[in-house]
Amino acid sequence: MIKHLYLASVSILLFVSCNSHKEEEKHSHHHANYVTQLKNIEKKDVGNGEFVYQMEGKDLDFQSLSFAITETNPGGGPPLHTHTSEEAHIVMDGNITYVIGDSIFNVNGPFVTKVPAGVPHTFINSGDTVINLIAVFPKDNFGKYNPVGKNPLIEKK
Repeated sequence: MIKHLYLASVSILLFVSCNSHKEEEKHSHHHANYVTQLKNIEKKDVGNGEFVYQMEGKDLDFQSLSFAITETNPGGGPPLHTHTSEEAHIVMDGNITYVIGDSIFNVNGPFVTKVPAGVPHTFINSGDTVINLIAVFPKDNFGKYNPVGKNPLIEKK
């Protein structure tokens, strides 16, 4: 009797274990439709102490969004440039000095910054730790990137 109870218990445990593993596989397979790991996105060294993961929405099955995620070192930032679409910058922690059009200003995270379409802009990490900036574009691509010149905030240093 005890031997039969033991075998029944082991059988139930094996059944539950196998089914929960199948459930994990089922769930992990489905998340691939929704999640893109950064390790699967090319990390580009764009110079001036900045690395960027660029994710065009059309490559990730987004209909109207694209993203760039930066790793910007202290004192680093992109060249002055424009885009054909507006963009938003999201920074949870850190200190950034921006040039947007004729305005120069400093912001401490967390914040969201609006960058209008066609307006020359750049920034510099004015803090002492690496900043992760998330840029969001309302298109399935980045539109045309137009370099305008060097980053004037880096040139002043």
